[in-house]
Amino acid sequence: MNPNIKSEGIIQIGIITEKLIESKEFFQKWLGWRVKFESEWFLLLSHPEKEDREIAFMLPNQTAVRKSYFQKAYTGQGVWLIIESEEIKTLYEQMVNVGAPIDLPLTKEEWGDLHFTMIDPNGIGLDFVQMRS
Repeated sequence: MNPNIKSEGIIQIGIITEKLIESKEFFQKWLGWRVKFESEWFLLLSHPEKEDREIAFMLPNQTAVRKSYFQKAYTGQGVWLIIESEEIKTLYEQMVNVGAPIDLPLTKEEWGDLHFTMIDPNGIGLDFVQMRS
């Protein structure tokens, strides 16, 4: 790594998908995320308490987007999102109580993670993990 180059800020994620509406409904219903910006082909959601934490969804093949690698749809494999919580047990109980589509119940892994998982409409795994110290 070049020591003279410093990367700043929080990493955001953008997903190119045909499922804008399904993604919006999923993140609003199960995670409480809010619409920060929305157009016919682009959706930006933000965390309900930390607005600088965002996730974007965009329809594929947008000619306004100059680079071809920003036009191709996600193919449904090889990506997961990690969502840390200070109170993972409480979050898990709340999600169970509202009927969230949890596909791995609260589990303590041999490497130390305490977590549960869900899958979003795009096939992306969401890994809810106890915040690490």
